[in-house]
Amino acid sequence: MPSAITDTFSTFNGSFVRMLDWNRSMFEKTWRATHEESLRFINRRLEHNARTLQSLRDSQGVSGLLAAEQDWLVDAARDYVETGEKLRGRLLELATTGVQEVAEQGRATSESFRAAATEVADKSRRAAERAAENAQRQAAE
Repeated sequence: MPSAITDTFSTFNGSFVRMLDWNRSMFEKTWRATHEESLRFINRRLEHNARTLQSLRDSQGVSGLLAAEQDWLVDAARDYVETGEKLRGRLLELATTGVQEVAEQGRATSESFRAAATEVADKSRRAAERAAENAQRQAAE
């Protein structure tokens, strides 16, 4: 009987370890996606800021300064919106993939647990049958 309990806990622990590993993997994918997109955003902003500084240096008068500032604001707004949309798309893609993987893993885990429970029930039934047979033999003697 102790082996049946050990088998059940082994199945449960295996499922728990797989879940932790999956969570680590999803965190890593999410971190990588946001990190890459953040670096692209920072590079794009640096390029636009450098272009704006050059434009400010080359500007003639107040109207040139205002035009450079307006261009900088438009570029900044565009960069923030585009980066937000890209991040949203990447995170939605990761979430969709994650949900599909969780569903598949849930099915596999339930099947594994069901098989382990059936095996434990069969072992218990056989042990009970052997005990009943032994009791009948002893009663017959």
